[in-house]
Amino acid sequence: MNDNNEIIEFEDLFKEEIKQRNEPPKPEDKKNYVYAILSYILVMFVLNALLLTAFQSIPGAIKTYTKDEIVLEELLNDVSGITLMEPAVYEQYRDEYDAYLDVLGTATSGIYEHYIIYNASNTYVDELLAIWNVDHTEVIGYDETVFYSIYADESIGLNYWDADETLEITRYQTDEQTLPSYFLTVDVEFIDYTGSSLAPFYASLYQFLIYLVLILLLLKFLLKDLKYDFKRFKLVKNQWAVIIITGYLYVVLGNYLSSLISTLLSNALSIPISESVNQMSIVRMLNSNGVVFIVLSAVFIGPIVEELIFRKSIFGLIKNQHVALAVSTIVFGAIHLTAEASLSAALINGVSYFTMGLIFGYIYLKNDKNIMAPIVVHILVNLISVVASIFLF
Repeated sequence: MNDNNEIIEFEDLFKEEIKQRNEPPKPEDKKNYVYAILSYILVMFVLNALLLTAFQSIPGAIKTYTKDEIVLEELLNDVSGITLMEPAVYEQYRDEYDAYLDVLGTATSGIYEHYIIYNASNTYVDELLAIWNVDHTEVIGYDETVFYSIYADESIGLNYWDADETLEITRYQTDEQTLPSYFLTVDVEFIDYTGSSLAPFYASLYQFLIYLVLILLLLKFLLKDLKYDFKRFKLVKNQWAVIIITGYLYVVLGNYLSSLISTLLSNALSIPISESVNQMSIVRMLNSNGVVFIVLSAVFIGPIVEELIFRKSIFGLIKNQHVALAVSTIVFGAIHLTAEASLSAALINGVSYFTMGLIFGYIYLKNDKNIMAPIVVHILVNLISVVASIFLF
């Protein structure tokens, strides 16, 4: 009896020590969350500008866009855009733009030939301008009457892609082109300038450096939080598969719902759904020789940075978790849409990003605010997206 009592007392004596060894004290310093968010803001604005300035002095780091390329860039970002371009000119750039732009056919006028080029996401072209084969499986030409009306005098011409007249046709040309005789409208966006931006390789390197600095700063302020959550996560390692698979299924369901909402918004606003600028930028970098940098950034470092900022820090600062979830969702979605050409495009393309923000926040809460759960699911989602982009584009 006494022996048993001694054993019980011994276990009681070390019970608290065993508990602390398995689950360390929870970090509760909110100042670190403030510092983490401030670091994110400073890096995105200050370091961003400094890096861009530094890269400008590196030979080959800046890609100069001709006027023709500026026209094609405008089409990438404008689902309502259309242009006429000489075949020899477009063929120089086809490989880079073919995934997002379509050539409907070749229009001729005298000795001049022009490709009819438009944004591939513009579904109205298929209904309004394209001529299909009997099985409706292949475009075999275009309706010349409709086509000429697009370039007729604006008082009598066709100025909208849709019957409700909400999606206005935007015609892009360079100021140096010799235009065909049927080109009568004056409602044209004439490109009279060249442009420049980081070449894809250096854009990949730039993004990697940004995230590398961010992860180092965040680890300085949030390392205790990360260690704490990692140790807790190890205690449930027999549930990792369930957590990851369940989390990914939430994402799949979210993608389905966001696609449905985007379609409803697209139909309501008569604006076709297009690829987001953020996604197009990633695809371009994946197709460059800087692919290793963008993979490290998008698949590994990026998810850790974003979860530490948009989940760990925001939820750590806002006491009301419903408000924290709303703020986290909105900020996460908005930060991925800053490059969109218009508010309507941001609204339609942004549904998926806002949905992802909501789902990652829900996963965070569902797993007792353990940041490891959304980090792992986020990495898996980005990994599958990157692999799909490499093989599909």
